[in-house]
Amino acid sequence: MQELNESEFHRQVDLIQDRIEQALDAADLDLDMEQTEGSLILMLAAGPRLVIGRQPASRELWVATPDGTLHFGYQPAHGWIHDSDGEALGIVLAQVLGDLSGDEVELDLDE
Repeated sequence: MQELNESEFHRQVDLIQDRIEQALDAADLDLDMEQTEGSLILMLAAGPRLVIGRQPASRELWVATPDGTLHFGYQPAHGWIHDSDGEALGIVLAQVLGDLSGDEVELDLDE
């Protein structure tokens, strides 16, 4: 896996957080979103929160869920990939949001 330099890492995180916001707006879920200190916070109306944050030291994107933290690494040809099962961020995030909201969620995070 190619290691991103710090500025490219932050650029890629900014891009994916923007795409997540746009995809969630399009998905019409009952949630609020907030950007704070480099993290994107998703607050579901039912109560749970997800935090999508950057970890510059490890060049990872972390998704903090009520059940634990998921780690994603960036692969230039594939985007943000879950480090333990190789699933794309959009698929994993849609599944987590679906489990928490009880709705079927599809997120298109492609460029």
